[in-house]
Amino acid sequence: MLSLATALAWAPTVAARLPPEPALQAWVRARLAAGEDRIPEASRSLAQALALDRQEPLLRWNRFELALVEGDLRTAFRLAEGLPPAGPDGPPPSRFGFNDSVVALVRAVAAAQVRDWRLYGRALAAFPEPRAGASPVVRELLAAWGEVAQGDGAAALARLDAVPPSGGARSWVEEHRAHLLAALRRWPQAAQAYDRLVAGEGANVPRLRLLAAATHLEAGRGEGDGRDAHRARAIAILGGGPPRDPLLAEARARLLARPARERSDLGVLPLTPADGIALLLLRLAAESSRERPQPVAIAFARLAVALRPGVPEAWLILGESLARNGLHDLALAAFEAMPDSPYRDLAAIRRAQVLAEAGRTGEALARLRALAERPGAGPDDWVRVAEIERREGRFAAAAEALDRALALARDLPPAEEAALWFLRGSAREQAKDWARAEPDLRRAVALQPDNPVFLNYLGYSLLDRGLALEEADRLIRRAHAAAPDNGAIIDSLGWVAYVRGDYPRAVELLERARAAEPADPTVADHLGDALWRVGRRIEARHAWTSALALDPEPALRAAIERKLALGLEPASRGR
Repeated sequence: MLSLATALAWAPTVAARLPPEPALQAWVRARLAAGEDRIPEASRSLAQALALDRQEPLLRWNRFELALVEGDLRTAFRLAEGLPPAGPDGPPPSRFGFNDSVVALVRAVAAAQVRDWRLYGRALAAFPEPRAGASPVVRELLAAWGEVAQGDGAAALARLDAVPPSGGARSWVEEHRAHLLAALRRWPQAAQAYDRLVAGEGANVPRLRLLAAATHLEAGRGEGDGRDAHRARAIAILGGGPPRDPLLAEARARLLARPARERSDLGVLPLTPADGIALLLLRLAAESSRERPQPVAIAFARLAVALRPGVPEAWLILGESLARNGLHDLALAAFEAMPDSPYRDLAAIRRAQVLAEAGRTGEALARLRALAERPGAGPDDWVRVAEIERREGRFAAAAEALDRALALARDLPPAEEAALWFLRGSAREQAKDWARAEPDLRRAVALQPDNPVFLNYLGYSLLDRGLALEEADRLIRRAHAAAPDNGAIIDSLGWVAYVRGDYPRAVELLERARAAEPADPTVADHLGDALWRVGRRIEARHAWTSALALDPEPALRAAIERKLALGLEPASRGR
């Protein structure tokens, strides 16, 4: 929890900008609430502070930020117009760290929403580079859509041609070239442009496949004899991409059901500049948090939803951005708000998973079980139930859910079937039901004999129980050959050496495993045992102590505490 002292720790940076009492008290309450992700409460406190001091830049900055995150776009648009630049010291301290580029983007989106393209141009003129992987090209793409809005499609396309053909920027340019051609109703050219995207890095992006199919249908409407060829191409495009994607499956089914399809039935063509800007924002939201959670992704997603609230994908990306930043209540609201679409089941699944992440496990399991019980449910639905049960330490319940998953498995590829057997076997093993766990684990290895995770798990499980040492050794060595840098497998090799009494070799291997898996308490514990056996007892105690700091499971914690208190041999005899 943030303390008052923590809330005021920025004094060297912002002392001159702190609001006077009592607005300061409301601001501190807002900071405390925002630090604990209680965003609505923080917004209310900041609104109170602003009512007491409407001109204070610090309050306006923080209120703007929270309004944008919370989805109060009317307030965010209003505050963005009057915000002063952050200045050389950067923006005021805040929970989310938005900056001048976000403010300029909000101003541009507010203008685009009301089709005030002069105001949009002025917003872009003050637009610094946003913080995203493709930032050098973002301003050019925004400017191109502004030119389309003012009727100059040729200038927009020329602007894209002028962007240097660097690797990262090129994919953004080519995607928006296709969008621009669609907005200009140049259907054959747009179809070709989308085809190139689908053939390249966009092959697994359902939205791009849907756009390619839609433009082929539009191109075919004016070609007479060529209509059937375009329709056949559209069907082929919808048949590729991610397996079992519900959006593509529904579009393909509708296209096959009625020969003459209208573009609105496929749904996603960027027919206006606002549509194109929204697609840019959606990609920014997805790309900006690909490596790790980034609060700016929330801003991009909120603005995309503001421009295209009817696009289900926008709500999914918004919900994911909020969830990844720990804003569970807001994420749940975003998933609930998603319009009806083929992605409704995915939104329901994500709602349940976010409930689990928020600690509301009972609600999460109730929702996931209801989904798994519905007609047409598949193995994956019960696997999700098992994941929550396992996370809660209820391994027998996880195994029961996986019983249901295996009962629904029909004609699965070997890798997917093997994964189900492995998941149930590992759940049974953790539930101390080795008699039923071993056949499942062996079935998984039989289906995927080169899978290092399966080989290592079975091998270590045998080793840990003192069973079939020679077979365990062979399994673990096969796992190591398949994944020589895997720290968990190196740990298993080290433990084989320990069990065989080759303690120097065990230390060598377990030190390598510890370097590869520094956050694994079991590896640290194993290293401590091996170090003790070779007489390096101070180092052994250090390894055990570090294992305790890594929050081991209760049984392992108790064993380590006995070793620290008594030494290895007395503690082992006392087990």
